[in-house]
Amino acid sequence: MFSVRKMAETGRTVALVLSVLAHRRKLRRRDSWTVKELQIYQDQEVARLRQHAYAHSPFYRQFHAGAMDRPLHELPVLTKSVLMEHFDQLVTAGGVNLEAVDRYLSTLEGNELFQGKYYVSATAGTTGQRGIFLWTFAEWVQVVASYNRAFDWAGSTAGVTHRVKTAVVSSTNPSHQSARVGASIHSRWVPTLRLDSGQPLASIVADLNDWQPQMLIGYASMLRLLAEEQLVDRRS
Repeated sequence: MFSVRKMAETGRTVALVLSVLAHRRKLRRRDSWTVKELQIYQDQEVARLRQHAYAHSPFYRQFHAGAMDRPLHELPVLTKSVLMEHFDQLVTAGGVNLEAVDRYLSTLEGNELFQGKYYVSATAGTTGQRGIFLWTFAEWVQVVASYNRAFDWAGSTAGVTHRVKTAVVSSTNPSHQSARVGASIHSRWVPTLRLDSGQPLASIVADLNDWQPQMLIGYASMLRLLAEEQLVDRRS
C-alpha cells in the first residue's frame, strides 16, 4: 500500500514539475507585454473569476448583491474571519466542506491530497483564527510557477537539464504553504532540504553546510540571521 501511494506521489510530482516548466514559459512570454495588454488580460481574468464565483458560490451572490457589475475597488472587503465563518457557502467546489477539510488537515503527514485532488494549506492562526485554502492541480501549478518566477529573477532556474539543489528554511508543518510548495517541487530536478525555522540556529547552519544548497529560500528574518552567521564565519 505504501509503495503504491509513494509511486502515485512521485508521478504527481513529475507531472507538476513539467506543468510548472510549461507554465513558466508562458509567463516569460508575458514579460514583453505593454501596460495596455496587461490591463486587458487582468480585466478579462477578473471578469472570468467573478462570473465563476457568482455561478457557483451562494456566499458571493449574497456578499456582492447589487454590486456584481461594480469595479473591484467598490466591492466589500472579505476578511479572513468572514471567509472562515462562511466557508461552506463560499467554496465553489461541490463536496468540499470545512469539517472534512479540518479532518484531513489533522491527519496530514506528507503530500497527500484532500479527496485525492485538492492541495490544501492553512495559515498558522497567530491572529486567533487560521485560514484554509484549497487548489486544484491546475491552480497549484500557477501557485508554484509564481514562486518559480522569483527564481527566474534571481538567475537560478531549475529545468529538465538544469538541476538546482535547494534548501527551504520555514515551517515544516505539512499544512503550511511553504512546506507544501517545498514538498511539491522536491524532485530530481529540484532536490529540496526542508528545515524548520524553529530549530536552533546552530543546527540549521550545520544542516545547510552539510547540504550545500545552490538556492536558499526562507523567511526574510531567518535569511538575515543566516547571512549574519555567514559573515561572522568569514571574519573568523
